[in-house]
Amino acid sequence: MQLLCMLRHISRYSIILVTLTTMLIYGCGGSGSSPPPAPNIEWAQVTSISTSTTTASLQGTSWVSNSYYASHCIGLACFIDTTRTNDYPGVDVTYVNLTTGVTGHAISYYGPGTNWVHKWSADVPVVGGSNTIQISAYDPGGKGGTMTFEVIPPPPLTVLSTTPLSGATGVLLNTTIAAQLSDTIHTGSYSFLVNGPTGAVAGTRTVNESTVTFTPASQLSYNTTYTVTIPTSLRSLSGSSLMSDYTWSFTTMAFPVFGVLTTYPSSGATNVPTNQTVSAMFNGEIDPASIAPSSFFVSDLSGVRWSYYYNVYGSTVSVNGYSPLQANTTYTATLTTAIRDKSGHSLPFDYVWTFKSGN
Repeated sequence: MQLLCMLRHISRYSIILVTLTTMLIYGCGGSGSSPPPAPNIEWAQVTSISTSTTTASLQGTSWVSNSYYASHCIGLACFIDTTRTNDYPGVDVTYVNLTTGVTGHAISYYGPGTNWVHKWSADVPVVGGSNTIQISAYDPGGKGGTMTFEVIPPPPLTVLSTTPLSGATGVLLNTTIAAQLSDTIHTGSYSFLVNGPTGAVAGTRTVNESTVTFTPASQLSYNTTYTVTIPTSLRSLSGSSLMSDYTWSFTTMAFPVFGVLTTYPSSGATNVPTNQTVSAMFNGEIDPASIAPSSFFVSDLSGVRWSYYYNVYGSTVSVNGYSPLQANTTYTATLTTAIRDKSGHSLPFDYVWTFKSGN
């Protein structure tokens, strides 16, 4: 009786063992020690090529080797994709620019984020003219393949002119900074850096066909050197880029014979009382006859002017409106070159600043 019971147990476990063995063989594509040959498909495919003057940015897909499956499949993992590990997919993707000899490894992505598709990307350095690129994909067992294709990068961007000129001195504080390039610029890639002694200058960047412009958020400082940089990340619509960062410098004007010393509110001030008087102090006595609604005015963003009553006292001019400032509103104050001192010296440039009223 005991012998019969033992035989039943052995028979039961034998059936389970045979079943699991069958699952492993057919679910994983073979035993762990001898995986079957790779399917007859391309080992690597290129799905996207974006070429600048210096770089061919490639994206593609690649096979996941059978040896990978054989080493990572365990039981039901062979049938349930989401249980696979999110690591090395078992195939190395490399590149070589056969024209220059430059080599490198692509970056592989594999896991739930790619829906279990082996995706790769690579930035391949290129030179002018035709470049022959070879992509290789091999697994540790030596199975794999290569593909080659030609890439012709667009000609490099060049800077045709700048404003201000490189090395310029005596530049007005309200200058806009611009550069004209050799091709129409892609607005999505526009980057324009302006730095002074205290760091980056805040401002607005715009693109108009082949011209890029930077408008500082406030007046530049007197007698100060600024450096402008256009980086290689700038792209034209055809994909062209600069071969290297383009930089130039200029120096602003010294303090003029007649100029603005301070303003109230100050430039960029916020929560300004709505009953505030707007004023400016100069370094010389103001000619009262030069103060008028056309030479000193305060307006909101829609262009509606607020200033009406003027008062000149020595080197200070102030303005008030018929009514208080609107609450929570940005205003721009402008002093034009029509303003002069009692010796006849005029402001060298329109002096503009902004402030925001409180609630």
